[in-house]
Amino acid sequence: MTRLNLVAVAEDLECYTPATGNPVLSEAKLIYDEIFGRNSYLRALEPIEPTGLIVDAGANIGLFTLFVKQRFPQVSVIAIEPMPQTVAALRANIRLHGLTDVTVHAEGLADRAGTAQFYFFPAMPGNSTAYLDVKLKDRETIATYATPAVAEQVYSYEAVSVPVRPLSQILRESAARHDDIELLKIDIEGGEATALDGIADDDWPRIKRVVMEVHESEQALGSVLNKLRSKGFETHAQPPDRFARGIDNRIVLAVRA
Repeated sequence: MTRLNLVAVAEDLECYTPATGNPVLSEAKLIYDEIFGRNSYLRALEPIEPTGLIVDAGANIGLFTLFVKQRFPQVSVIAIEPMPQTVAALRANIRLHGLTDVTVHAEGLADRAGTAQFYFFPAMPGNSTAYLDVKLKDRETIATYATPAVAEQVYSYEAVSVPVRPLSQILRESAARHDDIELLKIDIEGGEATALDGIADDDWPRIKRVVMEVHESEQALGSVLNKLRSKGFETHAQPPDRFARGIDNRIVLAVRA
């Protein structure tokens, strides 16, 4: 059974997290500041239809889902998260905050159905990924800001096999009654281009906005931008608001032209 910790991320907000053993920071507070404090995912993409559908891919412990449900109580959310420990926290937070019309899919995104080996980071569950080599490059960068011993502790990991599916398969199950997807948010720690390849041609016109964090962007960014532009989106890429120098991430914003 997954052990969850109830932590305060703000004066008036608590949430569950599976994170343990991080000597440097509270990951839940870091995520809260990114989503609630800086509105990193949504601020450039409003207004959205308040009764529409949002896909939260890489839902983590559910703070973005909570954020959009607080702003738009009638919105429907598909929350996709592959890591079992994190899914337990996601479901606990949905119950804790009484969220309704949220469908959880305990699986990852890919261009075809199957299973994949992921890597769970107990001290930083938000770093969990199927692309271990990318994440370990970040460990080397963080070691220059902290000590190598701290970086090693924060970036310790364990392998786990999880199911993966194309997003379009999930949409066909969960969103048949919705014509449009108001926002597709993707933050999946390295698999962004593959996730886009899992969207069928007839589903692309339904997507009105995309926000995604692209990891290893020097290699992946061009492919992601070209894909989105080919599907009728105007795109903009920018660094995250706050990031350690040497971390190669970009935030991509895309709005249907």
